[in-house]
Amino acid sequence: MSELVRLIAGPALDPLALMQLLGDRPAVRANMVTSLDGHATIGGRVGDLTGPADQAMLTALRGWSDVVLVGAGTIRAEGYGVLELPREIRDARLAVDRAPHPVLAVVSGALDLDPALPAFADASPGDRPWVLTCPGADPARRAALAPYARLVEVPAGPDGHPAPTNVVEALRARGASRILSEGGPTVLHAEIGAGVVDELFVTLSPIAVGGHGPGIVAGDTYDPPVRARLQELWQGGDWVFARYDVAGSSSGADFA
Repeated sequence: MSELVRLIAGPALDPLALMQLLGDRPAVRANMVTSLDGHATIGGRVGDLTGPADQAMLTALRGWSDVVLVGAGTIRAEGYGVLELPREIRDARLAVDRAPHPVLAVVSGALDLDPALPAFADASPGDRPWVLTCPGADPARRAALAPYARLVEVPAGPDGHPAPTNVVEALRARGASRILSEGGPTVLHAEIGAGVVDELFVTLSPIAVGGHGPGIVAGDTYDPPVRARLQELWQGGDWVFARYDVAGSSSGADFA
């Protein structure tokens, strides 16, 4: 496995160089961070698990993406604002006729989203987030959010929430061929189970949390388990970054 290891250690990782290493092919990628003992949050939030190396990888993946896709719970818990990228990444995107930053897209079947959240309140009219919801979403919530977001209706799955396959199709229909999912764990569980994730990036944070809490995937057990194959394993200081090919469905079938 040593040929998979790529050393990217240093006092400050370069997001632009990382973005170039990641390539530019269209795909659905998911990015999550976990503690040494398997926690996806500390006190209900991801922030304390992250550090400069992890933020550099996050910035690189966002620089690759056309759209950053998150669940409503993650927007509320993490305080997402308007997506910003460093100037050098904005310039690299503009040089190949791409928008200076990705669109923020939120999955919310119930539309339980406060328009005062920074992601909505601080966005200019041209940068309003997309909110992917179901046709039967609450009319009052729809009316309250409509001035601050672009509402996109997608068919619901059996659980009543926007189905991941329909979400991806809706994003692609709007020109987003590079989709970055940032979870949270419930959203990622649905995406992997539906077979829409092409690559999963897992950051191992050098922190042990203890106690009980969600992992990077939260939901019913996959039956059978979903298989994945390691593409690359990188190290940045005390941080480890794993890049996996994820099987195209929850069938557990091996790769060709």
